[in-house]
Amino acid sequence: SDLHDGVGQIMSAAKMNLSAFESEINFTSNEQKKSLEKVIQLVDESCKEVRTVSHIMMPNALLKNSLAAAIHDFVNKLNNKTLRAHVHTEGLDERMDSNIETVLYRVIQECVHNAIKHAGATTLDISLIRDKDGISGTVEDNGKGFDVTDKENFEGIGLKNIITRIEYLKGTVDFDSAPGRGTVVAFHAPL
Repeated sequence: SDLHDGVGQIMSAAKMNLSAFESEINFTSNEQKKSLEKVIQLVDESCKEVRTVSHIMMPNALLKNSLAAAIHDFVNKLNNKTLRAHVHTEGLDERMDSNIETVLYRVIQECVHNAIKHAGATTLDISLIRDKDGISGTVEDNGKGFDVTDKENFEGIGLKNIITRIEYLKGTVDFDSAPGRGTVVAFHAPL
């Protein structure tokens, strides 16, 4: 939010001031006008970049909602004729640190993305439970599964992202799968 509301607002104000300045100047050459236009364009691109980075760091869904609501919302957008997803959440009424919420949201997004894109799943069961020991999650799909003993399967960015994000929370993650029997991703993170 500091990036979005702080840096982002200052950059937007700078762009508005430059645009106002442009309309007041009597340029002595076309090159001068083009130079200022280029500066305004660079500031505009920077504004967009800051906005994009801030949304990556803190998804819009989490700015307005709790983690549970954000996950339910994300899954409801997916539910259609070809995919049925069920979400179970417990103990997530209180907001957690925004970093933790963002990481968990991204992990679940990545698991769901993998299940749809790579495994061709038609059903998904997502569970996220917070208790005194921390937070535990499972994402189970009925997709085509994969060989968890084959290290090459973990070379892709998707699974690496999941592992890296859970490690960032000092947590653990397990993949239980085999060709032809779907996949269960189970993770736990202390809070």
